[in-house]
Amino acid sequence: MANQDGLRRIAGKALADPAFREKLLADPEVAVQETGIELTPEQLEALKGMNHEQFEAGLADLDERLTMGCWGYYHARPTPYCPWR
Repeated sequence: MANQDGLRRIAGKALADPAFREKLLADPEVAVQETGIELTPEQLEALKGMNHEQFEAGLADLDERLTMGCWGYYHARPTPYCPWR
């Protein structure tokens, strides 16, 4: 069953893999299908509806939260963005 975890995994893959990110922007349905990650129809439609700027801004925000929230301040004060906290 698809849930938020699937969307998180897609976002993580898009952050780590520029080729996947471009494929996801060009054809979200095929890119997601090739990963084997299950998304809800609503999640897939949301990906389809994002333009390049929205997508890149969302990934940049996620990347900043992961790197600054977890790595930069982890020892001083863990934040809710840290998945292993």
